[in-house]
Amino acid sequence: TESKLQDRNALYPSFGYLYPEGTKELRKVWNETTVRAALEPYSKYLQLFDQVKQFYETETGGADRAATGYQSIEDLIYTENVHMYEMAFEQQYHFGVFYAWVKLREQEIRNIRWIANMVILSTKEHIDSTIVPIFQPRL
Repeated sequence: TESKLQDRNALYPSFGYLYPEGTKELRKVWNETTVRAALEPYSKYLQLFDQVKQFYETETGGADRAATGYQSIEDLIYTENVHMYEMAFEQQYHFGVFYAWVKLREQEIRNIRWIANMVILSTKEHIDSTIVPIFQPRL
């Protein structure tokens, strides 16, 4: 198990919001309680951990994830990215709009592929579970 810990610890990056204090604490974790303790100072990451924890708990329990409404970490990251790309259109006079347009187009293609796969597999009830809406109406 010591070699597994060393392999896991080698995967932590040496940059980002968690570096260096957060990654140092994450290297010491061994269960869910210690992960929560390591993420306490980082509220956004703690909230993300709580959201995906429920998804992966239902995955191991064998429950239907689409019925429960939980999302995986990939889905949450895609949703956050789409929101940031949409916000790029709120500013003027910058080239980030072109990058955001390309990335939103990639997400649109990803959505269409997901819909096509669900139609082919005759599981249309799962279509809405992973689609990331683009330019939702804001209230």
